[in-house]
Amino acid sequence: MTRKGSPSDRGSREAERERRLLRAARRGDSGARERLVTGHLGLVRQVASRYRGVGLPFDDLVQEGSIGLLEAIDRFDPRRQPCFEAFARFRIRRAIRNALTEQARVVRLPKQVVERRRLLASAEAQLTARGRRATPQALASATGLSEHAVRAARAPTGTPISLDQAVMDGGSTLAQQIADEAAADPELETLSGEEATLVRDAVQRLTPRQREIVRGHFGLDQEETPIAALADGMHLSERRTRTLEQDALCHLACDLQSQR
Repeated sequence: MTRKGSPSDRGSREAERERRLLRAARRGDSGARERLVTGHLGLVRQVASRYRGVGLPFDDLVQEGSIGLLEAIDRFDPRRQPCFEAFARFRIRRAIRNALTEQARVVRLPKQVVERRRLLASAEAQLTARGRRATPQALASATGLSEHAVRAARAPTGTPISLDQAVMDGGSTLAQQIADEAAADPELETLSGEEATLVRDAVQRLTPRQREIVRGHFGLDQEETPIAALADGMHLSERRTRTLEQDALCHLACDLQSQR
């Protein structure tokens, strides 16, 4: 029997307090929204600390993560989604990764490369703390990556040049010289096979409706389909379809976090 004032009781009270604040924030209560932000800044800093040394100052990482937290508060539905912390962690991490790929460099790096550099920076810090040299071999052993992947991730991106730069006397630009309309989408080419497998397995564990929405909207095994078209095809309202999508993303975030 649980005693009054036990950790279990306190945890239940904290969870109920958080649910009340989330409901109030959804009704437009700015005070509740501010208390939620203040209460989860520790989570933002925890996620941001994993991306130290990757391309942005730590304070900027925390700021971008806070934007993700605000989005999580706005989008979370306590009546339908079971775990706010997992949903918030997913939004915070996504906001930070987007900032790293968009802001950290003139040359936009794929998210896979940003994540590998974060992993390597963490491994290098641990090796240095133990008095070991962070050689490609040592980093490969510590991270599970191949030496080739380690060298590729650590390679400099080079000095950017403009695609509008003239390369011939006739006025032809670099973009005109190298354009290849038949080339594959470079973003798709950089997708990690292992991560893609994890995502597809996680999608398979969703409910049939959630699975259909995620596959259709994000173009898994087919072309991307707008939410409105998916809703029409499934005989659902657009709002209900978006709610199912948010539920699916929350479950995927929890699932992938546990696998990693």
